[in-house]
Amino acid sequence: MAKLKTGPKVKRKGGGIPMKAKKVDVLTSELAAASSFVVTEYRGLKVGELQGLRRRLRPHGIEYHVVKNSLFARAAEKSGKAELRSILAGPTAVAVGDGDEVELAKSLVDEARTLKALKILGALIGGRALSSDDVVSLARLPSRPQLQAMVVGAVQAPLAQLVGVLTAAQGNLVRVLQARGSQ
Repeated sequence: MAKLKTGPKVKRKGGGIPMKAKKVDVLTSELAAASSFVVTEYRGLKVGELQGLRRRLRPHGIEYHVVKNSLFARAAEKSGKAELRSILAGPTAVAVGDGDEVELAKSLVDEARTLKALKILGALIGGRALSSDDVVSLARLPSRPQLQAMVVGAVQAPLAQLVGVLTAAQGNLVRVLQARGSQ
């Protein structure tokens, strides 16, 4: 049997497989540390658009990584977030957030409106896998600070009314006594 010529051997920088294992370890630690992820397809975006997207997401506490599906699937499995594997299809990028989940969804849905090539494939938020429609629905919710303000307002309104009723009775009593005293 004739031996095939494969050409000159090329040495990879860092050794190839150990480099991939290191990348999986980095992804695993990021997945373990973060609370929410949105998986997107970035096919059709130019390098400048990707850089601009990363720059706009960073102030919201969101990191945007282009990842190889096989490495990301291994990292998801190692970190206990195997649900992410079902979302991976095509050239994917992952937005990782450790803050407000609604802010993550809103930021990406807004970016997907302006960058037509950016498609949301799904998400893992609170340990639950979400479809792209679920992410869009989540983006419509008020943010955490807005929800907190609404709860505080709902609690404060009856208390303010109670204080108004109690002080009105005291004020009426004072006015009656002043009127009686001036007679």
